[in-house]
Amino acid sequence: MIIKYTIKGLVQGIGYRPFVAKLADELNIDGWVRNTGGIVTVMACGETDQLAEFRRRLSCEVPTGGFVSSIEEELINEVVATKEFQDKFLNSIEEKIWFSNDKEDGTSLLKDALTGFKIIESDQDNKENLPLIPADIATCDKCKEELFDKTNRRYLHPFISCTVCGPRYSIIEKLPYDRDTITMKDFEMCPECQKEYTGKKDRRRHAQTIACKACGPRLKFTHLKRKNTDNIIDIDNVDNYVENYNVNDLDGEITASLKLISHGGVLAIKDIGGYHLACNPFKEEAVATLRILKHREAKAFAVMFEDIEQIKRYCHVNEKEAELLKSPARPIVLVKRRDSVANNQSIPHRDISPNVYLTSPDIGAMLPCNPVQMMLVKEWGPLIMTSGNASGDVLEIDNDKMQSWLQERVDSGELGDVPVGILSHDRRILRPMDDSVMKVIKGRQQFIRRGRGHVPNPISVDIEGEIFATGGDLKSSFCYVKNGLAYVSQYLGDLESVSCQKFYMNEMKAMEKIFGFKPKKVFTDLHPSYFSRKMGEELALNNQLPLNHIQHHKAHVLSVIAEHQLKGKVLGFAFDGTGFGEDGTIWGSEAFIINGSNKIERIAHLKPVKLIGGDEGAKNCDTILAAMLHDSGLDNLINNDNAELINAALDNNINVVTSTSMGRLFDAVAAMLDICHYNSYEGQAPIEFENVAAKAEAAYPLCFGENGSTEEIFMEIANAIAHNVPREAIARGFIYAVADYVFEVATLYSGQLGEEKQIVLSGGTFLNRILTERVITELEKENYKVYISEQLPPGDGGICLGQAMASTF
Repeated sequence: MIIKYTIKGLVQGIGYRPFVAKLADELNIDGWVRNTGGIVTVMACGETDQLAEFRRRLSCEVPTGGFVSSIEEELINEVVATKEFQDKFLNSIEEKIWFSNDKEDGTSLLKDALTGFKIIESDQDNKENLPLIPADIATCDKCKEELFDKTNRRYLHPFISCTVCGPRYSIIEKLPYDRDTITMKDFEMCPECQKEYTGKKDRRRHAQTIACKACGPRLKFTHLKRKNTDNIIDIDNVDNYVENYNVNDLDGEITASLKLISHGGVLAIKDIGGYHLACNPFKEEAVATLRILKHREAKAFAVMFEDIEQIKRYCHVNEKEAELLKSPARPIVLVKRRDSVANNQSIPHRDISPNVYLTSPDIGAMLPCNPVQMMLVKEWGPLIMTSGNASGDVLEIDNDKMQSWLQERVDSGELGDVPVGILSHDRRILRPMDDSVMKVIKGRQQFIRRGRGHVPNPISVDIEGEIFATGGDLKSSFCYVKNGLAYVSQYLGDLESVSCQKFYMNEMKAMEKIFGFKPKKVFTDLHPSYFSRKMGEELALNNQLPLNHIQHHKAHVLSVIAEHQLKGKVLGFAFDGTGFGEDGTIWGSEAFIINGSNKIERIAHLKPVKLIGGDEGAKNCDTILAAMLHDSGLDNLINNDNAELINAALDNNINVVTSTSMGRLFDAVAAMLDICHYNSYEGQAPIEFENVAAKAEAAYPLCFGENGSTEEIFMEIANAIAHNVPREAIARGFIYAVADYVFEVATLYSGQLGEEKQIVLSGGTFLNRILTERVITELEKENYKVYISEQLPPGDGGICLGQAMASTF
């Protein structure tokens, strides 16, 4: 019996073809397997029972990182096959070797001599099936074991990988996923690697990233000396901190890198998706220098640890957090830090510098995802590992540009005498992939940033047609939707930056090329000045496509509805800093009813207030507070040297916007409580506000007025300050008041929700753990079903999916 299988799903770049070949050998099945465009095609010849077991295991035993969404079967139950059969089913000369045109009537006979099972050359997908490409995958346990096995030929090989691990999306040029379509084509396999690649039993059979020290990419260490100074890094004179291996075992470039770190230096490391900047988290001078280099004075740094046990010495880690940390994506996970290092007499006592985490009760912890990182943290211990770029710029992937940027900073003298070095390699990276950042809220995962390890994994949605949705301009991402799958781009940064705009355009073109997207509709934000909107308008105009503008906060709510494929009536809350409203004002505290007829009705929001407009107006918390107090008639509470000027601008509508923003309200209260007076980065005040509230033992009772009025809450806060109530208690009380406001709106409109009682929470404000946990807890007590974003960020990084979902309304 002959069966042709067409296998769809995430089945390329994960070792699926070698898995199929090994399975066929075990079951004594003849035939071949190949990549066909974005799918896998198998021709199998065997007995009925063998093929039945083969079919079952094709879908049940998928290699790590992949999945099978469907398997189509074409049964050929006779030895003879007509010419029509060949034309219909045979795509290449390799398939036609199965047949011999011996008969005069043109029919073909299956070759009796054919035996064995082969992995054959890939070809294009004539049916244009939508491909699935794996995200970059962390080094697997078997490769890690070999990495530190002195008897293995890949002992301490910095680029060890196999069929189920290593870079994928960051190095692919086009489909199908093969050696000659990824940047590993730059490296010719040595005879030993070639033998493994073609071998039947080796787990590197057809591993496209296969390499070894003899034929793979090379590391290069560069010490960036300031002009007219001596190089303090002596590679030949290594201190005794290298504990586990002889100096001769470690790559000289790794050794030099460790020595630079031991001298308190900052090291740029080229990893899978781009550069990281690393330094000693226990040395204050190194951390301070890194802040100067990054222009990052107020945001916490992530720390890489060797393993979960090491993280637990510094942080409290629950089961769900550990699961995320150890997942193949290897994201940064926010976990609650300990006040001091857990006691372990076998390890020297060291506390991480407070300048790493600043005011945060958490540490962004991560585990190594590639061999270089594994070797560094195994030898040194915890390391700060932050993205290799100046804050606001795109993650750097180019060796020359990274060296030029760092050399300029070294020569300027602003980094002082702290040594700076680069650990680069010569494998090309085609697209930057920043680390994913996540946390756990009420047992549910939540993305802060979606990137390496998760992109380009698609999200299943109930959306028909082929769509491009542009997203927004802050924490930007876009998505393509086709065949019920949403392909959301990685985090692209804030589009006020020219480098991020270029990144956005390049990724649009790259995804269209790789996946073959040809959208038929375009959806974009309502904001008239967004760069992302202009990209959507240009795409629609050039291709004569329908263009739709979707209100920002409606997109927030719809993104969660799309992700969870919710049906029926939904009450949705969208709280954030800013979004262009349908009435021309700035929205940001919106509640919507989505009814069964797919209509979205805005039913509640905070009382609109006049604020100073422009970028500066949105960043200056003192100005926001003064404007809100003036709007509420509470000028007696204003303590601002520019109050007269601010009031005059508001009263005469000079550079003024009307806003219902919850994010700006958090800014105002943060200033009132002397927590934060200026947002040096997006969301700084709300983040620091939550950090202060987390220290409170109890919450001071506060509440909003009728119809979302804020006058009462400002008066109550002023009264609490006058009576010396700790600001931690006031801050927690304000967060509880916001949660109570959500509950009150839900109670008021519960009669319109039906038996399902579905509620959606979205927008950047719901990144606040205290707020979101309290809202979920209180609503679930009353049997509401509460949904948050779990596959995309709740902030603007997820609105592109909501824009696409608007096509169903």
